[in-house]
Amino acid sequence: MIVNTENSQYQRLFTKQQTVVLILLGMAFWFCGAMAVRFGSEIGMFGKTGSFFSFLIALPVSWISVLLIIKAAKLKAVQIIPGVSLGLLTATFLDGIVLTWGSQLYGTDDGLIGLGAAWILWGAFTFLACAFIEAWRRGIKLV
Repeated sequence: MIVNTENSQYQRLFTKQQTVVLILLGMAFWFCGAMAVRFGSEIGMFGKTGSFFSFLIALPVSWISVLLIIKAAKLKAVQIIPGVSLGLLTATFLDGIVLTWGSQLYGTDDGLIGLGAAWILWGAFTFLACAFIEAWRRGIKLV
């Protein structure tokens, strides 16, 4: 929903409160993903077999997370895709920086960190896919 403010000729996609909530959620989901890589690597969550199950688990986790984002940020149907995208923008920004200059946060095995980074990319896809599906389910025509 685009909010038209009376004092301005500009339109806003989100309220200021929604913007803060979406950015904070993006930071929180990034940190959860980073910790999943760090601790998941230690329990075999990544690798040939582990990655298969990790990728599968990402689907329902992403769906539930998108529903949480919608509720926490009080998003209207038309705001779902851009809202999830703003959170994802924040998460991928942090992920790129920390993977480059602070990869020790993700663990000590570069091979497992790489597999974890692939899983995080998959998670970005699943978040966006779930956002598109949820917007469609709520009546937004995508094409």
